[in-house]
Amino acid sequence: MIAERPLQLLRVHAAAARLLGELRANPDVAEALRRVAGLHREAAIVFLERLSDEGLVELRWSLPDELLPSVSVIVPVRNRPGPLAACLEAVSRLDYPRERLEVIVVDDASTDETPSRAEAWRDRLPLRVLRMARRIGAAECRNRGALVAQGEILAFTDSDCLPHPRWLRELVPEFVRPGVVAVGGAVVPADESSWLDRYEAVASPLMHGWEAARVRPRGAVPYLVTANLLVRRQAFVEAGGFARIHPGEDVDLVWRLCERGGRVLYRPNGIVRHDHRDRLWPFATRRASYATSEVVLVQRHPAYRHAVVIPVAILASVLSVVAARVRRRRACATLAVVPFVVDLVLAAGRGRALGAPVPTATVVRAELRGTLAALYWIGRTVSRYFAWPLSLAGTLLRSKGAGRWLLALAWGSLLATASADFVRKRPRLDPLRFVLAHVLDDLANNAGLLAGCLRYRTLRPLQVELRLYWPRINRA
Repeated sequence: MIAERPLQLLRVHAAAARLLGELRANPDVAEALRRVAGLHREAAIVFLERLSDEGLVELRWSLPDELLPSVSVIVPVRNRPGPLAACLEAVSRLDYPRERLEVIVVDDASTDETPSRAEAWRDRLPLRVLRMARRIGAAECRNRGALVAQGEILAFTDSDCLPHPRWLRELVPEFVRPGVVAVGGAVVPADESSWLDRYEAVASPLMHGWEAARVRPRGAVPYLVTANLLVRRQAFVEAGGFARIHPGEDVDLVWRLCERGGRVLYRPNGIVRHDHRDRLWPFATRRASYATSEVVLVQRHPAYRHAVVIPVAILASVLSVVAARVRRRRACATLAVVPFVVDLVLAAGRGRALGAPVPTATVVRAELRGTLAALYWIGRTVSRYFAWPLSLAGTLLRSKGAGRWLLALAWGSLLATASADFVRKRPRLDPLRFVLAHVLDDLANNAGLLAGCLRYRTLRPLQVELRLYWPRINRA
């Protein structure tokens, strides 16, 4: 079995291969297992879960109503009567058995009519309203709600969110496997009337795209957010609930759940709509605020600081170009293509050595895709972590050649990654405004990160881990 993203060669048992063949004809796993002899159900599920974790198959569960677990929807709120009413209206339309649902609103010492607006929903929802005497913050409000919750599953959302009617129907069945401790879904704009909303639709840090994935601290989907987060209550209690930090309490909880060995899943079909900031200044300050949380998160989870993978081929090519410039021998620059050719030859050769020749076109596509992805993430690291320091240093040294190179690196990374994301994410937005929002996004993130470093007197978040990588075909 060959997978191209990334290039992998998977050698599977004959029975597992027959199972995959059956599933291509009929995606019902139970039916397929009845037709494949010599394959135990549990082993088959573990195999399919591994493929699902790698993004090679989509594994979805379904449950009849009588087997659905009880769910407690927990909504913290402070001084948001209008948005809360809209949120509860959306919750009232959830397609989930009422006898297995409770809604808990935790009011964080509001000073307006928010509590009374919440109480007005008692006759339309199985609702409890907890009123805090003093302000304790959103994270602790969620913990207080979890303490009194009766549901097996805790479903967290926010007062400025509108859950889709099938929100719980799409996500709750994933808990059929006891190893699954948390599940989250897509967070999309409540509407896309403004151009910033259309940018958020594809570039919000609350949104992880439309491909299902396993959540891993350094994976393609590294965290889930409290706007759309379901957690098994037992796992939540054992992990100690949310830490009293903000923002970042959701990321911290998810990482602790992962550290304890639980499976955390991202399933984009479970949709929640969120009222994003649609003006430039609130948009930028929110991005900066998110970035400050990275300082706290790195201190709490030092093993998960930002890392960037640099393929050996790219490093060798860059060194060839630098050597050509230092020695003023342009001919040396042509050596930059040699590492990539070596990559192609070795990848194709390893495929033949493992007994499964990989088509040359497949190898070329995979290598090109991997190189472009690595360049993108290197540029993304520069733009989000070092754009301001490089720009400042470049400005101070602008009379020298080094200054021009630093400015080119900073702004080249900002504009190149913005352009790449425009092509990759296909927003319903013109290129100029998308690039503007993207550059502002990165600069705000970098500013917030630097502010957090100053506040906590640490440079640890800026200590990016560099990993050299030699691409090859993996055997799984």
